[in-house]
Amino acid sequence: MQQTHLSQRVEDRAAIRTTALLIGRHGRLGVERAMTENVSSRGVRVISASEWYTDDTILVSLPAGHFTSAARVTYCDELGKGRFVAGLEFVGQEQLQVGMIAAELQRFEAGI
Repeated sequence: MQQTHLSQRVEDRAAIRTTALLIGRHGRLGVERAMTENVSSRGVRVISASEWYTDDTILVSLPAGHFTSAARVTYCDELGKGRFVAGLEFVGQEQLQVGMIAAELQRFEAGI
């Protein structure tokens, strides 16, 4: 089911594509590898092979930024061909340093 998101963003998103590990689908243990579409200090949008339940709390890890946090699923929309896009809002005091992830990705791509 496609949802319309009308809320105004508190901050800009950075278009960063990197691996995200999603843990705890539907209250069960297990890890899924997903790809970020964009990130901010408050959350991340990911492309996933699984449907996620709105308001579930999962664990999200962004290895490129050495970052792990609990996150609330704010929405999940089907893209087709077995893919879903989900918005994840970081829970608690954790905030992602977006610049740190961008710098880590540049170092990785440069082979440093």
